[in-house]
Amino acid sequence: MTEKKKWIIGIIAIIASIAIVYGGVNIIINKDKDYIDKIVEKYSPQGAAVAIIENGKIAEVRNYGYANVESKIQVGNETKFKIASISKTTTAYAVMQLVDAGKLDLDAPVSTYLTKWTLPDTQFDENKVTLRTLMSHTSGITGSDESGYNYPLPAIEDVLRDRNIRLQREPGEVFEYSEFAGFGICQLIIEEVTGEKFEDYMKNTVFKNLGMNDTNYDNESSDGSLAVPYAGINKPIAITPIVMNGGGGVTTTAGDLAKFTIALINYYQNGNREMFQPQKNTESAGGEYALGIIPRTLIDGKTVYEHNGTLTGWNAQLVMEPTSQNGIVILTNSDKAYYLTYELMEKWGKNVLGEKVVDTFMLQITKMITYVTTGLLVILLIFGGAFLLQLKKGKLVLAEKAKRNKRYLISGIGSLLLMALYFSMLYTEVPFELAYNMRDYYLFTFFPPSFVWINVILILFAVLLILRSGYERVTKNK
Repeated sequence: MTEKKKWIIGIIAIIASIAIVYGGVNIIINKDKDYIDKIVEKYSPQGAAVAIIENGKIAEVRNYGYANVESKIQVGNETKFKIASISKTTTAYAVMQLVDAGKLDLDAPVSTYLTKWTLPDTQFDENKVTLRTLMSHTSGITGSDESGYNYPLPAIEDVLRDRNIRLQREPGEVFEYSEFAGFGICQLIIEEVTGEKFEDYMKNTVFKNLGMNDTNYDNESSDGSLAVPYAGINKPIAITPIVMNGGGGVTTTAGDLAKFTIALINYYQNGNREMFQPQKNTESAGGEYALGIIPRTLIDGKTVYEHNGTLTGWNAQLVMEPTSQNGIVILTNSDKAYYLTYELMEKWGKNVLGEKVVDTFMLQITKMITYVTTGLLVILLIFGGAFLLQLKKGKLVLAEKAKRNKRYLISGIGSLLLMALYFSMLYTEVPFELAYNMRDYYLFTFFPPSFVWINVILILFAVLLILRSGYERVTKNK
């Protein structure tokens, strides 16, 4: 056996030994942890809070990590998080209470209620825009990214006017998720009908009645109870102020969001269930949509209702199964937790209901990453196998030292430059800043943890290419 082969075998043995020891240590460390602790540990968010609902009651609230890493403030039961688009579910619930009270009609033109602002005239029929189409994301209106506000914040009607919210297609025909504008109009309707500022009405009438005393739309807290959001890996960022709070502005605790989930369960059991019915023309890559909530039918016929919330630095999830009265809510102040909420929803379904609750769009992304990883691995193995085969057959030999070193230098610098470009696209703000003038967005946060294997394969590919550059084909003497 040549010295080179001994080195290679030795390196492989060391790597295998490290992997075995690492796996064994992980098994020992995690043997007493349940699926919730394991998933949170897997993603290692800056902070997280998880509330578990069993038989219509809060069974447990678990807190993880830090609300403020810099000040070493740990997440506690009083820690508040922004829940982003789960705010749509709270707004939809408030609308349905007004519908049940006879103050609103789901299918009346929104112009029936609006006086401070109305949809601009377009070629489309604005009379088809109703609360039903707004809350099912089929209204056909344009969107708003809710960035660039200064204090004092403008009124909702001024924002709808300034952002030029209008119809872009015929209402009721196509599902297109509205980040803020659709529920922003619902917000204005609630103000028009109740005569109160939306945030005050929600806090004093909806949240207070549900015992959600730590829930509001604040972007700061005098007592430090509001967590700091973290973008990317560990970058603290300022909270972006939102005016269209009906679509994404709620600030709450895990316990309060669990109380709201229980209220949804009770409303499902005792109400007319209109809020929970899949709406016409809402089919998309993410499934169907009801009114501010997403129904997911399981194989055994049960239907789970859920909604996710994502803003830069915040990720949250609400899930409930109303028949068994079980549910779970997850709140985090970390971009790293983008997939944590989805995976925990899946595992909760498997452990509590006997079947995973899967977000179909996230499933498609995960499958795509798996296919890409598999394809790259096959290419790597083919390339590496061909290299080793050529070495074995004596078709490749090391180039003379000076030439070999020059090639190593050129291929090494080239590989480093390409890898630097690749990782800067994934792990810096550069792509979003160049393309959309948006800061604090990092591409890697939108990929599942399995994406790391693509990085590993590409690094191995670079090493193999550098190694291959030092060899040259054997030339036959004439």
